[in-house]
Amino acid sequence: MYDCLQDSYTDFSFAIFDAVGRPRPLCGSLSATPLPYGDGHALHELAAFARDQGYDVEHSDQQLTVSDISLADALAINARYGDTLIISCDLRRDPPVRI
Repeated sequence: MYDCLQDSYTDFSFAIFDAVGRPRPLCGSLSATPLPYGDGHALHELAAFARDQGYDVEHSDQQLTVSDISLADALAINARYGDTLIISCDLRRDPPVRI
């Protein structure tokens, strides 16, 4: 599991490649909402940024969801928008990892 507040992984391990050498990246969905004092402008910027990166985006009035995002892009979004948005991300690998 990745803890974005501490920038660390805990209780987590995975093989980057499968048995035949194909990458098996973590991917999932990222959701963002404006901070209580925010105006929502950053949400629109994030939507445009995610679409420019080729991601599908669902955007409602106060929430944005980015589908099938990679770990690297989720971290980049967190670094870029983490001070103006509340960001939550659920990333998994298919098939799941056995610990």
